[in-house]
Amino acid sequence: MQRIGFIGIGLMGRHMARHLLDAGYPLTIWNRSEEKARDLLAAGASWADSPKGVAQAADVVITMVTDSSASEQVICGTGGVLEGTRVGTILIDMGSIAPEMSRSIAGRAREKGVPMLDAPVTGNPKVAQAGKLGIMVGGPRETFEKCGPLFDILAAKIVYVGEQNGMGTTLKLINNLILGVAIEAVSEAMVLSAKVGIDPQKVIDITSVGGARTGAMETRGPRMLKRDFSPGFSTDNMYKDLSSVIKLGDEYGVCLPATSTTWDILRAAKSRGNGGMDSCCVLTVLEDLAQTQVKATGS
Repeated sequence: MQRIGFIGIGLMGRHMARHLLDAGYPLTIWNRSEEKARDLLAAGASWADSPKGVAQAADVVITMVTDSSASEQVICGTGGVLEGTRVGTILIDMGSIAPEMSRSIAGRAREKGVPMLDAPVTGNPKVAQAGKLGIMVGGPRETFEKCGPLFDILAAKIVYVGEQNGMGTTLKLINNLILGVAIEAVSEAMVLSAKVGIDPQKVIDITSVGGARTGAMETRGPRMLKRDFSPGFSTDNMYKDLSSVIKLGDEYGVCLPATSTTWDILRAAKSRGNGGMDSCCVLTVLEDLAQTQVKATGS
């Protein structure tokens, strides 16, 4: 059985790593804060003192860290994964990073005989806990097929995007374009309903059927009514991804007006110090502009 290394025990990573451990894979882990790994260590995972140490103990190394800079640091930096790999070690970066960074890291890994997959995920921590993530994968098909059993443990849907590294991360950006704009649209609908005197709960009720049905309303609508902006997908991360989407659109000459508007509202939310809140906190920006507040009235 493959020995697995896992780097990044955050909101998503801790559930993903636990599924692999529960499936019987020998697991070595590292995180910037060892405290966050206590539950996994108690369940039988081994601790390494650095990403390099993780790679030395593993056949497959999975990274699940915050952004492009963090991925580059833990993989390519001093004491990083590539210092501990050997020819044939497989690297899977499952963070949401820029496609150009994914290609850059993959190139440096190839120089060491290490094939890499970029395999970002879609889903929130509860979905990760249930093992029902969506995974988008770019990179060598042979490597993807070798890692299929690992992805099956973590995901309800696996989409192989192509041989070129960066294609998985590109599809993730496109996925998050839809999610970000949908959350913005839900926020606008909720604020408008409140302003005209319709109980926003009724918007949630009617959009549960028909063409306006959306996962953004089903997952974020009830949270908006409860004023629950605890992070599932933070404003900082959504802003980061839509920044990359806009850059991608510029690169390929594609106009993205709805994305640009959503990005502006996210920036306004960040400027209020709400970057760590769930991205549905864009609701509060729209509420202030409309001078109203979304809440269930029971009418």
